[in-house]
Amino acid sequence: MKSIITKGGLLCLLYFFLLTSTALGQSFFTAKTLPKSENYGMITTRLVPEEIVKLIQKENFTFKQWSSFFFVQTAQGAPAVLGQYSIVNNHLAFNPKFLPDPNVQYLVTFSYPKLDELLSEHIAEQAEFTDIASFEPPETTQPEVISFIPELEEVPANLLRLYVYFSAPMSLLQNPYDFITIEDKNGKELVDPFVVIPEGLWNINHTRLTLLLHPGRVKQGVGPNMTLGDVLKAGNSYTLKISKEWKGASGEPLKSTFTQVINATNPLERAMNINSWALRAERKNIGVLHVVTDHPLDQPLAKRMLFVRGQSGQILPSRVEFDSPEKFRVLWQLDESKELDLVIDPRLEDVCGNTPHYAFDLEGTERTPSTEELKLKFKVQ
Repeated sequence: MKSIITKGGLLCLLYFFLLTSTALGQSFFTAKTLPKSENYGMITTRLVPEEIVKLIQKENFTFKQWSSFFFVQTAQGAPAVLGQYSIVNNHLAFNPKFLPDPNVQYLVTFSYPKLDELLSEHIAEQAEFTDIASFEPPETTQPEVISFIPELEEVPANLLRLYVYFSAPMSLLQNPYDFITIEDKNGKELVDPFVVIPEGLWNINHTRLTLLLHPGRVKQGVGPNMTLGDVLKAGNSYTLKISKEWKGASGEPLKSTFTQVINATNPLERAMNINSWALRAERKNIGVLHVVTDHPLDQPLAKRMLFVRGQSGQILPSRVEFDSPEKFRVLWQLDESKELDLVIDPRLEDVCGNTPHYAFDLEGTERTPSTEELKLKFKVQ
């Protein structure tokens, strides 16, 4: 008998159904979506024995190795869907990188023989499990704003980027800036606060819009700043509005007008000091590194620019999760390393465009990206 597993919604409130069976009538795979997460969902192999999970945990598998024995495809023979592998609560887990297409049926496969080829110890299991995973379309295609970054009660007056997340893809047939405004405390619209990109600056699924506050107005002493002044002034309060007249890709407008209060405080005009970051590592089913920074980070950038490296010199599979722009966790696949490095891409920026090497608004500073490797050492207790 086949079982059907249904879990909650995400971004576009998809329901993820995974159909599979074993000889015992139990599901080999489970699936769920992750609210307010960029991981979109998770597929886990719930019946892999714990002793085998521990063998995998000792290995330092690359994506290519993981996807040789546990993979998701859009069709038989197609390449493995991109994503991240991890071990969660003693189960193997896969997070797809991109928003799934509800019109596509996905094939999920787990192969003990392929796994056996990679492990240093032989395993007796030789079965292979394959079944269908499909994403149902949402009950309604009407989009809404579900998240806004940075999540700060106060933002530096020289803030450079804002990110808006939608529950469903938005239309590219309309100019986003026709529907987005920033008003001062008196309800007066700010003049030209954004860098206008007619089609908008979107992620691949058109569910995350990046808003760039005009850098020529943020940076002191340049033409737009001298003509129009700062976009935000310290001590003032503003309201960002996204009109409900804006339509999603479905043709339906936003459920309601979105508003976000922006309280501007003193500008942040210095480079980051990564040596002042507080690090604390712990060992659970996976490695967890807790980090408190000196600056609020640009979160989407940071998720691509922070890595964990083991004693062997190899970058370990990991992911970054934020509690706030100043606090995050790096979760990585454990190996035998006791001393590790948090590797930081020198292009990492805070919410104001400051990097570990220079301040965005420091007059005369060259913004040539540095190739110098940045790292912070830490130990696993």
